[in-house]
Amino acid sequence: MDFQRVPSRVVSWEEIERWAEIIVEKIGDFKFDCVISVIRGGLVPARIVSDYLSIKDIFTLKTEHWGITATPDGKAAVTYPIVKDLSGRSVLVVDDITDTGQSIKLAIEATKQKNPKIVKTATFLHINKSEVVPDYFAEEITADNWKWFIFPWNKKEDFRNLILGCMETSMTREEIEYCLHKKNDLFISHREFDETLSWLEHNNKIKFNDGKISKI
Repeated sequence: MDFQRVPSRVVSWEEIERWAEIIVEKIGDFKFDCVISVIRGGLVPARIVSDYLSIKDIFTLKTEHWGITATPDGKAAVTYPIVKDLSGRSVLVVDDITDTGQSIKLAIEATKQKNPKIVKTATFLHINKSEVVPDYFAEEITADNWKWFIFPWNKKEDFRNLILGCMETSMTREEIEYCLHKKNDLFISHREFDETLSWLEHNNKIKFNDGKISKI
């Protein structure tokens, strides 16, 4: 079985809380008026960070990459801009991770169009090849320790895409599990594996035939 390795790691909620605490410690005594969540990935991080900072005003903007799990994404674009005027406000833009840096760069540009006094950025993880370095981040990811990070809020989607990514031909369950282990360093519990296969079958992504599973 030939494949290009894309190592992955499932992120725990304990790690999420620790990263949020690190960001808040780095922010220190600075007072932000509001938080901008870069959705989808920044939606949960923004809520957690805003909770730590006691910020009630959270606004959203959406950037999208036209790619799939563990594959190079295309260019990012803002698909749902900020609708709130931010004149004179100190704004913290929050996302989960910088990769190419395109999403956070677009988010900064879109936020500045709303006339804030200050714009700062925060991400849980910063990949050091990104074209933008956030003002605050919890951990820096280098080429040596890069993995595809499977965040709790994206786990179902990532599991589905990673399983489909293994299925070049009809395969048994055991062959898919072996592929996930060798290609992605990923072990999925029997319950989550069954749930994922059931969802994929129900949504016409795969079919079962004589003990084999194949993509539709």
